[in-house]
Amino acid sequence: MNQQRLSEANASKYLVSTLTTLAADAGDQIAWLDRYRLETDDLALDYENAKGAILVLAEAGRIDAVMKSRHSRMDAILDAMSGPEHAARWTYEALTTDAGWLTVRQLARDALAELAGAWQQPMPALRTYSGP
Repeated sequence: MNQQRLSEANASKYLVSTLTTLAADAGDQIAWLDRYRLETDDLALDYENAKGAILVLAEAGRIDAVMKSRHSRMDAILDAMSGPEHAARWTYEALTTDAGWLTVRQLARDALAELAGAWQQPMPALRTYSGP
């Protein structure tokens, strides 16, 4: 996302959407990924793309030191899980059982509760291309 053109309201909406997918129960994540024909790593890639939104909200004073720390921890966990040697951590089963995913899920829930008032949010709807 281009942080120079991203309004505070849009940054908040985007970050809430991204955190919602990370905070959801594993079964809801799997159903959402299947619905949109996405891979498990798309959860992390979307969060990576949300860094611009985090920066916008931090500059606006909407993200404090505790929230910044929470985001740094999520980022570090997801980074540590990356790479071909960790492929097993990016399966549907891992979403349910892997300690890294469980920790990311809890951190995302805590962030959502602070940012949106409650961690349980409706899973975001994505635009799909239906072709010509």
